[in-house]
Amino acid sequence: MNEKEKNTGWTTVASILVLLFITALVSGLALLVTSNNIYFIKNQNDYRIKKEADILLDKILQDIQYLKEESFDSPENRYITYFLNKYSKWNLTLEDISSGLHLDFLPDADLSDSRFSQYVFINNQSGSFINHRNAYGLSGNIDEWRPYVTEAAISSCVTYGWLHRFHDSSFAFKQISDNFNTADPEKLFPIVNTFPLININYVNPEIIELFVLRPSFEIKEAKEKYERLKTRLEQQPLDDLDIMGILQVPLTNRIFSYIGSKTSFWRICFIAEEKYLVKAIIAAIPDEKYNPRAVDKYVLLDRRFLDVK
Repeated sequence: MNEKEKNTGWTTVASILVLLFITALVSGLALLVTSNNIYFIKNQNDYRIKKEADILLDKILQDIQYLKEESFDSPENRYITYFLNKYSKWNLTLEDISSGLHLDFLPDADLSDSRFSQYVFINNQSGSFINHRNAYGLSGNIDEWRPYVTEAAISSCVTYGWLHRFHDSSFAFKQISDNFNTADPEKLFPIVNTFPLININYVNPEIIELFVLRPSFEIKEAKEKYERLKTRLEQQPLDDLDIMGILQVPLTNRIFSYIGSKTSFWRICFIAEEKYLVKAIIAAIPDEKYNPRAVDKYVLLDRRFLDVK
């Protein structure tokens, strides 16, 4: 082979190598562009799903406003039934997450009450819980209470709720007052208000018994009236007028700072196109000016998208 043939052969090989390099480079760029397009399309699709979910959530929030006209909230409430059916296509659920025992929000006198302490705290040791709370502050996780709370009571504990203005001796009130540099309930509204802590239509009747039988509320024949209240609850939901009639005490009785028939915090969940579980927290803002035990409006506090597994 002469020099010219050798050079020609090398040129051919070099050309092929360059061609392969260019081809690989072009293929790589094409793959990168394709990947970016797929990523962009995927993000576009996610954006669309989330945007449509937020539009749906806004409609849900508008519809739930009508619930403020109801005198009681319960699974049997006709409007709640209609509301859930309307959004059944998205597997909508509505959960009361504030009716129960919010241990941080209750005064120490409540926690130390003999009947309450025996039912709620392991070995009747309310002091152990109080010491833990004083050392570590307010809790947003019920699991932190498990070392102190009985199995019977833990399922009835909640961490959502408003603080009642009558409970100004509670640990929570002191903490909130310090954070806002005021102990004036008017300035702490809506965190502090006169909305009842517990909707009796959504709790284990044993929780209601802890309050009805408390001597300081001066309910005559309390045991018999509790049994009557429990029986009525098994038959139908109750509102404030029903509770007053059964217990035969006025709305000014301090038991009504604990129990009532309206819910203060809801968790709403629905499915967005089988891709995301949407979880939202809705709060009832009390009608402080005209009827503190009624709802003025419902507001969205939190919304999250969780992957459907």
